Amino acid sequence: MQLTRGMQRACAIILALSGVLLAYLMLVHWWLVAPLQQMAEEEQLLQASYQRFAALEAQRDVMQARLSAVREQPLHSDSLLSGNEPQAGSAQLMQLVAERVSLQPATGLACSVLNREPQPAQAQGQLMVVRVSVDLECGIESLAATLHRLENEAPYLRVDALNIRRSEQPAAVPDQAGRLAVQVQVSGYLSVAQDTRHE
Repeated sequence: MQLTRGMQRACAIILALSGVLLAYLMLVHWWLVAPLQQMAEEEQLLQASYQRFAALEAQRDVMQARLSAVREQPLHSDSLLSGNEPQAGSAQLMQLVAERVSLQPATGLACSVLNREPQPAQAQGQLMVVRVSVDLECGIESLAATLHRLENEAPYLRVDALNIRRSEQPAAVPDQAGRLAVQVQVSGYLSVAQDTRHE
């Protein structure tokens, strides 16, 4: 079948347009247009970041004023240990740990305190941090309840370190299988002002 002159002209135009489009994509778009588009997108990201940081900078004075106000507020007495010196604070901390251990969980094994060892106190700003290392033997449910009580009852304590492993001691009865050996470091806080007045 022989193409007519009109069809030949149409095919030639289509081929010419395809060549021009291919040349544009290969020579113009990828070398000029695409980099410019990428630069425009990066510029938009930079502008958005600048606006965000400018907004944060505008709030800087307000946030510093709030922080200063919070620092100057007196601490609630019920959030701190009541001892007047590190030794008394450590003794109270060990007593609180013993009281907050879950001895009667709804399900599972109860916790038992194997050892308590006070750690040296450290000054931290307006507070004195007292710590105690405790060895426990717990079931999973009672351990979860104990950790929750340690950090959510006043005076507030903090769990600084926690190490859990399966107990290697043989169970006295079959129901006690699956006990966990737990090493936990708990800290509480004393007011430095209280310690100074005591001295």
